[in-house]
Amino acid sequence: MDWLYRISAGYRARQWNKASQRSVVHLPWKGWAQSRRIGILFDAHAHRADLEALRAVVAHLKTDRRAVTLCGWTGQMRPKNVLYNGRQLIFIDDFTWRGQPESGNALEFMQTEFDVLICLHRSPGTPLDELASRSPAGIRIGGAGNQDFYDLCMLPEGNDYLTYLDSLGAWLTKIAPSS
Repeated sequence: MDWLYRISAGYRARQWNKASQRSVVHLPWKGWAQSRRIGILFDAHAHRADLEALRAVVAHLKTDRRAVTLCGWTGQMRPKNVLYNGRQLIFIDDFTWRGQPESGNALEFMQTEFDVLICLHRSPGTPLDELASRSPAGIRIGGAGNQDFYDLCMLPEGNDYLTYLDSLGAWLTKIAPSS
């Protein structure tokens, strides 16, 4: 089946690039103080060194009694005979050849309701925007690019994600909860 994923790579990327045109499901915004479920998407293929820094962010958020789901796009097939624990990586074979999430961490992420969903890296041909648009969330934050379906765009500086999170928290505190 690897051959099918190889020949459908262009089609899959075009489908993922259409995510900006998709209508999204918004949950009621509770406000930053009441937000408990946070989803973070990042490009683990282009930003390999960020995984440890993001795990530190997850640990920091968990001390605030928040449930965090961290998922990084690898850009490759899941290696055979290797077990992955921690649910932090998304592989090409988590999607159908048409680009639809069908299994693994991609499907689990898409089916989770988030109070805050953060997509740190946006690049064409990756499924990060696709997952962000399909996941129900109270507020969506994009790292850069057009606003599209994101409610707020804020670019992290380098890989100092703890400072980014503190700055983001200050902005999210100013956004009044929806009624």
